[in-house]
Amino acid sequence: MVPLHLGDRIAEHASLEDQVEWKLPEKRLERFRKAGVIIKEDRRITIAADALVVSARASLTSLQTHERISSFDVPRNRLTVTEESFPSSLTADNVQRATNQLSEAEAAMVGFPITPTRPGSIGQHWRTHLTVVTTLGSGSITFNHVISSLDNGRVEIRVDGRGVITGMEYHLPKLLPGSIRLTGSAWYDPASGLVMQESYLIHNQLLKPAEGEQIGFDERLTVDSTTRKLGPKRR
Repeated sequence: MVPLHLGDRIAEHASLEDQVEWKLPEKRLERFRKAGVIIKEDRRITIAADALVVSARASLTSLQTHERISSFDVPRNRLTVTEESFPSSLTADNVQRATNQLSEAEAAMVGFPITPTRPGSIGQHWRTHLTVVTTLGSGSITFNHVISSLDNGRVEIRVDGRGVITGMEYHLPKLLPGSIRLTGSAWYDPASGLVMQESYLIHNQLLKPAEGEQIGFDERLTVDSTTRKLGPKRR
């Protein structure tokens, strides 16, 4: 991989739109609508992160990351802005380590096998299986990756993930298991050794039949992010 050095910086910007709709038989749902209950949650989120390399070893790069998150709650017309700093790390292939705390989008490129000296070829494919945490509960997902194009020095990887939600964090055992689906693409830049762009559509469901219709929750999430490598900060 293209090594990261002490003092290097990585800047990332992400935009998310997360919609979670409550599903009930229509005659029951109408009562909640009339009572003013929000049936479809809708959040628009932007994340700006700046990570500084504080330790660079062949097997693991340690970062100190500062993140600013703006979240707009559409139905309640409410904006929340938070900032936090925390340690993070990248593996030898410049992607996040596999943990049981990753979202579907964060997990999509874990286990990336391509390097600047081995950029892959069109049609090359691989598979990963990871534990993830979704808005509707924890679970696991299997990703299928395939290189779809090599254009302008960048490698495009198509990603298709399918999984199950099995966690009971939200006390909804009667709706389990749920389903996870992710589709989209990532773009790898051999010159920087980084996945420079990711764009995913995620569809998660916790649904069961009831009264000839369905009850549960249906989530549709879009995630678009860009990453770039910056040189050391000037004093």
